[in-house]
Amino acid sequence: MSSTSCGLLPEHPEGPVVGARAEGDSIVVKFPVCRGDDMRRVEVRDSDDVKSEEPRLVWWASDPVTPSAEQGVVRLWSGEGFTRHAAPPAGSSVPRNVEVKYADATGVGYSEVLTLATVAKAQLEAGHYWTRDGAKTEAQIDAQLPCGGQSTTPGG
Repeated sequence: MSSTSCGLLPEHPEGPVVGARAEGDSIVVKFPVCRGDDMRRVEVRDSDDVKSEEPRLVWWASDPVTPSAEQGVVRLWSGEGFTRHAAPPAGSSVPRNVEVKYADATGVGYSEVLTLATVAKAQLEAGHYWTRDGAKTEAQIDAQLPCGGQSTTPGG
């Protein structure tokens, strides 16, 4: 895989993009969701872990309880807006590249590989996220999905 100019590695270039932005010391991720989607679990895996059959789980959160988390906005490492979550990882155990993904109650969801240092350095307008297709708002990220009863094919 090669890095794109926005700091995202295109794991699923045919699927909808996932956005990310830095807010202080935090990385905030925006997953594409339709209103009413039943997002259950978010995972962050070590994308640099190429030796394991399944990359190392760095952090997770499940059962969103706030409107923001239910709409696919996740502050990595905090658990903010979720009923259950892992403890934040030690700074030294956070890999350079992570795969962020979410799944709904049926296991369907979207994922993206992020280069955290590039996302942290990105200069974005308020309310925008970096994606592999350039900066997008939450509404633009969600608009990639054919919501309103149509089926979608996930990219991850």
